[in-house]
Amino acid sequence: MLTFLGRGSAFCAENNCAYYTDGSRLVMFDCPMSAFQRLKQAGPDRLAGGRKVESITVLITHTHSDHAGGIGMLVHYCCYVLDIPVEIVAPSEDVAEDIRLILLRLEGCSKDAFRIIAPGQSGTGFVPVPTTHSPELSGRCFGWYGDIGGKRVVYTGDTNTLEPFLPCLTDGAYLYTEASAYDSPVHLYISKLEKIIPGLTARGIKVYLMHLDDEEKLADAADKLGAELAPLFSE
Repeated sequence: MLTFLGRGSAFCAENNCAYYTDGSRLVMFDCPMSAFQRLKQAGPDRLAGGRKVESITVLITHTHSDHAGGIGMLVHYCCYVLDIPVEIVAPSEDVAEDIRLILLRLEGCSKDAFRIIAPGQSGTGFVPVPTTHSPELSGRCFGWYGDIGGKRVVYTGDTNTLEPFLPCLTDGAYLYTEASAYDSPVHLYISKLEKIIPGLTARGIKVYLMHLDDEEKLADAADKLGAELAPLFSE
């Protein structure tokens, strides 16, 4: 369903970023610099399985650099090299203002090189879900849910709880949830997920762990729980 250009947490070499294709459009969940480099290396058409990519849409979860640090470079590259439009879907007006600051003031992107739009304008059908993560970004952290090919997909982004996402999960859905091997107030500790995942898999929900800070420990936990690690793009 979703493919990942990286599934690591903030201090990993490849940061968390997922994508899917919708016709000639590539839809990404966030764009850290490591994901931009993977996209540039492979080329968007190869990410799309050989189909011609004519536009890129980025759904933003929050503005930490391991999630949004490659947005400016993506906009520049699509404008000056690929000559394809970029739409950035902001989950709230506050986040939209932050993205404008990053792109116009800090990155120096041309205002004609991108569009920042509200979720209802994106045509993806994805809806933002407010969640809690970093206190410094209170009210500015989100996940997303929507349907791809008739299947419900829930993507938590960075979160310290699964509670806001549980009502979005239908039987047979795909859940992409962050998981941390360490207990902290800003990330979702695997021990919390261990109490929830068996009930989800019993409903046919496919659970994928992402934003991993210790792949070995979390792979072992996923195996015991009937979950999987998020699938990576492979050339």
